[in-house]
Amino acid sequence: MLIRRFLPILLWLGLPLISAYDRIPANDTAPCPDPSDIVYSPFAPWFAFYSGGPRSSFCWKAAICTLEPADEARKQQFGATALVMGLLPLTLRDLAWPERRLVLVSAPLPHAAAVIVRALGLEPMVKGELTTWGEEDVQRWMTWVRGSWVAGLGLRSKSAMRILLATSFAMVVVTYGALALVELYSKGSALGCTYPIFALTWCIVGVLPATVHTVFEGWRRRKDIKGQIQTGRPSAVQGVDEAWPVQLSWAIFYIAGTLVYTSIMAVTVVELFVWVVIQLSVTAASKLLALYVCLSLRDPTANDAIFDPSAVPENGSPLKAVK
Repeated sequence: MLIRRFLPILLWLGLPLISAYDRIPANDTAPCPDPSDIVYSPFAPWFAFYSGGPRSSFCWKAAICTLEPADEARKQQFGATALVMGLLPLTLRDLAWPERRLVLVSAPLPHAAAVIVRALGLEPMVKGELTTWGEEDVQRWMTWVRGSWVAGLGLRSKSAMRILLATSFAMVVVTYGALALVELYSKGSALGCTYPIFALTWCIVGVLPATVHTVFEGWRRRKDIKGQIQTGRPSAVQGVDEAWPVQLSWAIFYIAGTLVYTSIMAVTVVELFVWVVIQLSVTAASKLLALYVCLSLRDPTANDAIFDPSAVPENGSPLKAVK
């Protein structure tokens, strides 16, 4: 009786194994392309050498045919490029942007917006809650926001801000598409050659640690009865002053990113250069979108004035505030 009940389930679970068994001979017996054509072949994926057939078979076959006949010098190059690839998510997303990762806001962002901003790589900080930022540091940041073409243009009018939001969102979509495309035309990931967009998935999965971060920050604010929350020092590490689950979630996220980028197989120097350019573009577009989201929802300059010393009259009357 038990066998009859579980037989359909066992057959359903066994279908992928049966299909994989049928593909093994094709995978083992398919001839490799000429080594001079495949060992050094930038942006030449498996379907450039094999027509038809399942990706699960020929993707691994192309990777094996690339690595197996490679000489020692080429293998050293592949190892060096893999090491640099592993540094991309750390250096280009956060560690290379220690202070510019922080963006001041006039009040805490809505939860959904805070999750999006953190997932895109910025950390919203309420003006006045940074313990290590004095008034001079805050004013320097505010001056940069007003005077820079990146942010100052959006503060002039709501229409300009909407245009910048739409443009930066389009840039994020385009750069994400380029990231997926460059991985699709690589030799695949050693984590699973059948899945072609590990890097893009890692970027999107950033909403998970960002959600954990936002939830714990909300709990911390609700416990603060006196309204004396201070968010600590500016740091390149997200969640450094938060509870340990926040720090753990971000640590797992960055470890996974290092693993994903290192696992891309047989990356040539030309491909590495393209990966770096695209990752820089993804980072820039993401941070611009996050910045505009913060400024559009919680503009820190809305009720702030800059005092112009040249506006002091001779009779010593109070300074004039210049918006």
